[in-house]
Amino acid sequence: MKVSNPLTIIAIFAGLAETLATVALIQLPGEIQEIFVYFVMAFPTCIVLLFFWILYHRNVVLYAPSDYQNQDHYLEANNLNEQLTEQVDRVFESINRNDVKVSQLEIDALKNQITNVVSSQAMSSLSVTILDLLKDGGHTEKRLSEHLGASRNVIRKSLRNLEDQCLVERTKIEGSIYPPTWKLKT
Repeated sequence: MKVSNPLTIIAIFAGLAETLATVALIQLPGEIQEIFVYFVMAFPTCIVLLFFWILYHRNVVLYAPSDYQNQDHYLEANNLNEQLTEQVDRVFESINRNDVKVSQLEIDALKNQITNVVSSQAMSSLSVTILDLLKDGGHTEKRLSEHLGASRNVIRKSLRNLEDQCLVERTKIEGSIYPPTWKLKT
């Protein structure tokens, strides 16, 4: 089982903490058990309250990039591109204050470069997942798309990038009506 979702990690932590607290409760002396019972009852209540606070105020942090159909949506949901752009603006403002002039064209070029790096990093996690799936054998774009919950265009783009890096290859039997399969390059 692959644990990549923050919700799963929270559930595992809460379950494990409650189980261990219950086991420890039995082993404690009677006068301390009474106090510890209140902790064992209050702890899950605090977790639930914290969970709903996060769900209401910052719900996007509860999802991993792989939970999104298109990983660019993860970047949009978390405003990462905007945050990076604001940070670059602040850095160049401080540089310009120190009498080192940087043109707006250079600033815009750097912003584009940073945005491309962030997008490629999101895409690379999808590529790693695709490579893991292809270890089991060949898959079609449609099958990968259904398995990963991503659009076929995103899968196709990742496969083409992996093909350019000589990591995967596409096999199509000539005259066949079946779509090509992708497999790891040997």
